[in-house]
Amino acid sequence: MLPSSAIAAKWTKVTENTVGDKFLVDVSAIQEQGNTRFYWEYREFAEPNNPFIEVELPATLEGAVVRWSINCSNKVQRLRRVNAYTSKRQLIQKFTYGQTGIAVQSRPGSSTYQVGDFVCKAKL
Repeated sequence: MLPSSAIAAKWTKVTENTVGDKFLVDVSAIQEQGNTRFYWEYREFAEPNNPFIEVELPATLEGAVVRWSINCSNKVQRLRRVNAYTSKRQLIQKFTYGQTGIAVQSRPGSSTYQVGDFVCKAKL
């Protein structure tokens, strides 16, 4: 269930992993700067997933709206922001990383890779 702040977005389901987590992208908010695209991803967890956030949370994490950037030339993604939510769409906490967020190059075939590939191929 999407947080109320994300309802107006145009969410498109990209994939679902083997444990049932859903990965959606707000296609209306993809932005391009050179080879880099910035986008919002919504992860709806099939089960509580507090380990997704590397700090202790005061509530159970059921979903996250994540701001990423991806270099479409080398497929390196950088974490920019995370908004953590409960199953009742209540915001738990916001995390802002900007330029200091982790950079990852996802394994081809993984859910994260599929999302990045979808974003890079999206027609803007």
